[in-house]
Amino acid sequence: MARSEERSRSLFLRLFLGVCILAVLAFFVLTSPWTWSLAHPSREVAALDGADLENGELIFVASDCATCHATPGQEDPLKLGGGRELDTEFGLFRMPNISPHDEDGIGDWTLAEFDRAVREGVGPGGLDGENFYPSFPYTSYQRMTAEDVRDMYAFIQSLEPVAGRIDDHDLKFPYNIRRGVGLWRLVFLDGERLPEGNPGPLPVAEDANDPFAPVTIDAPDDVILARGKYLVEGPGHCAECHSPRTMLGTIPAGMRHGGGPTPDGHGHFPNISPHETSIGFWSANAIANYLKTGVSPIGKRAGGDMEEVVANTSQLSDADRLAMARYLKTVAPVDNPAPGLPEPNRSSQVVMLEQSGESARELPTSPAEEVGVASSAFVVHTKSFFLDAGGAEEDGKLLSGTEVAVVEEGSDLLRVRLEGWQLVGAEAVLYAKQGQRIMQAVLGEPAIAALETGETVTDPDTGQDWVSVSLEGWVDKTGMLVDGDALWSFTAQMFNSACAACHSPPEADHFLANQWIGTLGSMKRFTSLEPDAYRLLLVYLQNNAKDSGAKERADL
Repeated sequence: MARSEERSRSLFLRLFLGVCILAVLAFFVLTSPWTWSLAHPSREVAALDGADLENGELIFVASDCATCHATPGQEDPLKLGGGRELDTEFGLFRMPNISPHDEDGIGDWTLAEFDRAVREGVGPGGLDGENFYPSFPYTSYQRMTAEDVRDMYAFIQSLEPVAGRIDDHDLKFPYNIRRGVGLWRLVFLDGERLPEGNPGPLPVAEDANDPFAPVTIDAPDDVILARGKYLVEGPGHCAECHSPRTMLGTIPAGMRHGGGPTPDGHGHFPNISPHETSIGFWSANAIANYLKTGVSPIGKRAGGDMEEVVANTSQLSDADRLAMARYLKTVAPVDNPAPGLPEPNRSSQVVMLEQSGESARELPTSPAEEVGVASSAFVVHTKSFFLDAGGAEEDGKLLSGTEVAVVEEGSDLLRVRLEGWQLVGAEAVLYAKQGQRIMQAVLGEPAIAALETGETVTDPDTGQDWVSVSLEGWVDKTGMLVDGDALWSFTAQMFNSACAACHSPPEADHFLANQWIGTLGSMKRFTSLEPDAYRLLLVYLQNNAKDSGAKERADL
């Protein structure tokens, strides 16, 4: 009996081990780049000796390569040293060096390796290649012709090599298992080409008597639309940003070009389909003009990532921009209003919209007992400040967005310490940073007299003297938040919901800290933000402005 049980256990272990081995083998076979290649038609690689550098530059620009791969912190878009980071729900993606540097870039790649990377999402390395994450938009680049990929390769190889290897992505489990991307490719990468192909540059019928006449393309409509489709769905990869994503990173059926959240989840890419909730009222010429100037039909200028995209599309020909616009007017309309906008009223009845300004926005706060035991907290609701715990009259106000250190807890009050800067001669206001009008507090005469002063610094740009100061006093425990990350994440989402309904919001570092005061102030009347919410939004933008140093909260 014992021997029979032992044989059964041995058989079970052998079967289990066999199943495990088969599972591992199946995983490696299914995730192998070559499995995808065997299941799809082979792709020819164009002859390198026929490369057209001029066309290569055009495809490079249309593909928006520099937006992701140009070295941050410098102005030359052709220095492709990589280093830009893309924070997503899957983790942090780092854009690699694609300059022709032999060790750190792609200088030692062959055309065949480059073609496979661009159109199949597989780079050189390992026994069977390295699967690329679809944050690299090869799901669109797979539509490109072999000749255009070859020309772009030749153009990139003609640029200046940039030294410096970029660290690998920092992704969450299980997305950090790069091998597993092979299974994603096998399921979702269709490998289909555009049946119309790429008709090439379009001829323009110029009017010598009127140089300002609208662009007229001297080609049949089907050729114009084919060229527009190729640029939009291929190198331009417009749908990669302007579409929502499933949890697997794919575009849901029927939602292509319909807009959706930005990768970090705190912004919104607009709907670019010809639906009435989108840009359906834009003419083809208006879309083409936007791709050239970045100015919409209602006078709003492109911001954020789209500003960088326009820097590239503005380099295309008038004919190509118009072809793209003509094609976008033909894609399937998607009913997907921007955040904060209602669905259109398609009934015969007048519908009154709820007035969002009638009730105050609920701002995030922590329970008073949690604030009392914290080491620091942020003021959410503007509050009175007292030098003495039993003071009858306030000695100043702490403004929304101000961070304070908790020194002592009383029954209903907190003793807090505030540190910042003051402009010499204007002691009634306390700012968060030297030289920047990020207001923290407004002080009365007794509070001014109680200030502890530190070093004095002369601003080299303005010649103004600034002095570091600190002050301790008492505030009530309510209307404060302990979690700074939660506060600024909330404010980032508020920025998007308040601004994206009408236009693409600019990045916070598009303006200087002091410029944001007037810029946001000019738009205040178009929002329903109550004073504390407005103050929080302003502080968020100022703390992440172009001149605010390290962007501590830019990844929110």
